Amino acid sequence: MLPWPVPSIGDHARPRLQKGLFVSRKINLASCTAAICGLLGSASIASAQHFRMPDSVVRDPSLPIGTPDAMLPRPTTSFGATTSDGWIYVIGGYTGPPHDYYMEEQQRDFYRINLHDRSHIEWLPNESRIQSCTLEAHDGSIYRIGGMVALNRKHEDQALDSLDLVWRFDPGTSEWTPTTSLPEPRSSHDSTVSGSKIVVVGGWRMDGISGERAWHDDVLIMDMDDADAGWKSIPAPFERRALATTAIDGDVVVIGGISSKRSVSESMDILDLDTGEWSQGPDYPGIAFGMAAETIDGRVVASGADGKVFSWAPGESEWTQCGSLTFPRFFHQIATGPSSDLYFIGGISRGVRPTHMERVQLGEAGSMPSVTVMSIPTPMKAKNRQGVFVHDGWLHLYGGNNSVGQHDFDADNFLSDGHRLSLADLSWRKGTAFPAARQTIQTCMDGDGNAYAIGGFGHDGEVARGWTDGYRYDMKTRTWNDDGPDLPVPRSQFGLVEDEGRMWAFGGLDYDPRREEGDQFRHLTEVVVAEPGADFAYDGLHLPEPRRAFAGAKLGGHYYMVGGMRENFQLVENCRAFDFETREFMEIPSPSRPRLSAELVALDGRLYLAGGSSPKVNGSGLESNRSIECFDPETNTWSVVMDEIPINPRHMRMMPYRGRLLLFTSHVADEDMVTLAFVDPGYQMTSRVGQVPEDE
Repeated sequence: MLPWPVPSIGDHARPRLQKGLFVSRKINLASCTAAICGLLGSASIASAQHFRMPDSVVRDPSLPIGTPDAMLPRPTTSFGATTSDGWIYVIGGYTGPPHDYYMEEQQRDFYRINLHDRSHIEWLPNESRIQSCTLEAHDGSIYRIGGMVALNRKHEDQALDSLDLVWRFDPGTSEWTPTTSLPEPRSSHDSTVSGSKIVVVGGWRMDGISGERAWHDDVLIMDMDDADAGWKSIPAPFERRALATTAIDGDVVVIGGISSKRSVSESMDILDLDTGEWSQGPDYPGIAFGMAAETIDGRVVASGADGKVFSWAPGESEWTQCGSLTFPRFFHQIATGPSSDLYFIGGISRGVRPTHMERVQLGEAGSMPSVTVMSIPTPMKAKNRQGVFVHDGWLHLYGGNNSVGQHDFDADNFLSDGHRLSLADLSWRKGTAFPAARQTIQTCMDGDGNAYAIGGFGHDGEVARGWTDGYRYDMKTRTWNDDGPDLPVPRSQFGLVEDEGRMWAFGGLDYDPRREEGDQFRHLTEVVVAEPGADFAYDGLHLPEPRRAFAGAKLGGHYYMVGGMRENFQLVENCRAFDFETREFMEIPSPSRPRLSAELVALDGRLYLAGGSSPKVNGSGLESNRSIECFDPETNTWSVVMDEIPINPRHMRMMPYRGRLLLFTSHVADEDMVTLAFVDPGYQMTSRVGQVPEDE
């Protein structure tokens, strides 16, 4: 027997993410391109949410950060989940816009994920479209408790109905059987298991016919050793829903939620199941609406929309942060795994439902680097040298070159197309085209939600050359505007950075093949600065030496320049740091080998260098440099973090993303694919490279 089905809208073939390669945190989706394209094309973007997610993370390096893990077959919110016998069970959920519920977006999914091989997913029988139910595991069975169904279709008046049904699923026979129903319908609740008791907490009752709503002010308990006795009610000192519940040491812990007075509560209420008495613990320090909680290793662990993971143990007077997520989420679930692993599943992040599960290992952060690699289909035609910036969980790409050749600069090689990739659910959106077909455009962002794209290299109908124009991208309107600052002379392959409202351009090349031989390559040493609302102008500063195609990044009050090329196609072997306050250049140590066209990123007080090319160790010429190196300004020392990154370093881009390094490349010859890598660099210095004496 299957659970009572809600009104049917027909069975349509749904895209499923088939079992694919998942080894050492590497996700290869190329073998399931058709399935993933269908999934990404139909991904729902939420139109609203209660809280704004943080743009970035100030990471405590001693705490772990979530590692993107296996992919969910369909990301949802307000679903049920539980763990049993090495499996994570997931049921139902919603995929439409928040607060606009209709049956077409309520899911009947029911599947389980193998905790030991999380690419292995088994689909289980279920006919009911449902959301806002809970799942609990007891004595080998899975219990589905309460929930909510939409009686209306899209564009019909909303009619939402809470359920009183409780069903038991037997994994051995794959059969559902009904058990004792709840005394009243209940949704937006939570539940937990303590010993032989299933405990249901919070929520409300919605009547889809009358439209009435009533908040529950009690806790329901069923002792499975005496199931015939039915549900026992205990008064609760609150009326809340969208809360989190877990059990520890015979007590039930209830955290957060929203009250019947429409205020978010940070309270932690503790129910002693033996006495029926309530007490209070310390308030939850994060965002406590739509949060999730679980118990592991004698501690309660919880997370909410801010992406912070907190833990608490009985007897403690406050919560302690124990980690953070790469993709903050709420209306999600937490599952426990072996080796003190926690898995954060589903939910919504900045209006997008994360496709990734995230794994957090409790304890001190590891000193060794870790990496997750994903290959996904792309609608982009650009193979490299796009303009790139990250904002609000989206990777924005525009322009670029459609060839993998190093010097293919015909007019039709340059592109203006724009695309956006959601890092949470890996879905693509068509972006606003760049005003010109360009490559090697330099970008930076200000504090007012604007991105700037300056200069670059493109074709004028006669030749490919450098350009001077600057453009501003308005994040709110998603439009390009021609009021960005222009350069005094054409410039490409330069460094661009914002500091206290001013934009600075360092180094670069003014290339024009129409000039006389010997004057086609002008290496620019003049530093130009753009005041707010003005074009770039010479500021009286010069680089100590010519430098283009270098790696640059701002850290603290300094702009760092590593590697690059100078006149006569010679590599620049030294490195510089520019002090914005003193307006002076100083030399810093160099990494293990010079690099050309590398990437430099500031993260957690250090600089990380990756990609590009270096002189061959044996022989002449250049070769791809696959290592990641780290510069610590405190010790004035470089170290090797990773000897070999699992991604093609040629034309690779790197940027910081929520406490990690995000690597990106579309430099793939024969396939319309891109590769992403999330790298936690760790803090192990595997080899020390060098140090410049203080008096140099």
